[in-house]
Amino acid sequence: MVEKGLGREDLAIAVLIDFPFQMFAGWIAGRWSRGNRPLWPWMIAFWPRLILALFATLIVYWFPKPPISMGFFVLLIFQTVLGSFAGTIQFGGISAFHTRIADPVVGGTYMTLLATFTNLGGTWPRYFVLKGVDFFTVATCQIQEQGLEVKAAECVSDHGKIACENLGGECVTERDGYYIVSAVCLGIGVLSVIFHMIPTARKLQEWSAVGVLSTQRA
Repeated sequence: MVEKGLGREDLAIAVLIDFPFQMFAGWIAGRWSRGNRPLWPWMIAFWPRLILALFATLIVYWFPKPPISMGFFVLLIFQTVLGSFAGTIQFGGISAFHTRIADPVVGGTYMTLLATFTNLGGTWPRYFVLKGVDFFTVATCQIQEQGLEVKAAECVSDHGKIACENLGGECVTERDGYYIVSAVCLGIGVLSVIFHMIPTARKLQEWSAVGVLSTQRA
């Protein structure tokens, strides 16, 4: 959205407004994660996150030319707040589960290790997502010379964009790979949530409940 004209100061305002809602989401996640179902909020929050991912893609597609209206800016804030709210709910749920299964002898070290693996699981796909966007994107450098339009070079990579700018051209995107990758990721996300993540989370939840009961009896 920044490339389409969203001001960085507007983005900073959205993040600032979002901060109190993240604190509230953490409190809600703590209440929902009590008892024998600590992963319940983590599983439930997957669905709004997938819906909001689709919503974010549509926002990018219909992003207006700057300056953006106040109504559209409120829509951006609404999407940002809901997205971070769902993410914080998931983080609170998985942290509650880590607290439940962590070895009390090791303490915080075990919790840190589990949190590190959780963060790694959400970080490593980003490299392939960004590479996928570049792979599916088709953009060329168009130069106007004596009334003729010339396509000079690719305009996807940073090197190509700089070369186009040096030639006095303009990057024109013929096919945006962002939407293709978004559709693929949403499809994979829905299938993985239904057939892998939720069933696995339920098994882990049952296993942790049995383990806690066994420890208490011992």
